[in-house]
Amino acid sequence: MRRLLAFAAATTTLVALALVQTGAAGPGPGSLGNYFFGPKLVRAEVVMSEGGVIHDYRVDSGRIRALAPGSLTLLEKDGTLVTVPVSPAADIRLRGAAVPFSKLRRGFLATTVRDGSAPATTVVARR
Repeated sequence: MRRLLAFAAATTTLVALALVQTGAAGPGPGSLGNYFFGPKLVRAEVVMSEGGVIHDYRVDSGRIRALAPGSLTLLEKDGTLVTVPVSPAADIRLRGAAVPFSKLRRGFLATTVRDGSAPATTVVARR
């Protein structure tokens, strides 16, 4: 969860700087995290440099349509179906509490975070 929060904070900072520099800052700076990672989120890709290593974070958000051992399929708000591999060591949260993968269900809303094509290391879900 700490990695997801650090990712969101860094992403918000970068997006805020880009919007301010281009004069496109619609929402106030205090609400950029909610604006970009709130209920409107479909998917995101953020490239970051951490300790000299480039990371290509992929964030997918949608309703769980299917679950299989080690993966879940999301129906994103734009109608795209995406199957996301999930690491056995992933931090999986359901309404803020850590849970095993087996607690996820079809119909739950979920957001996943993965580095490139690697399995997701974070899954945040709610009913």
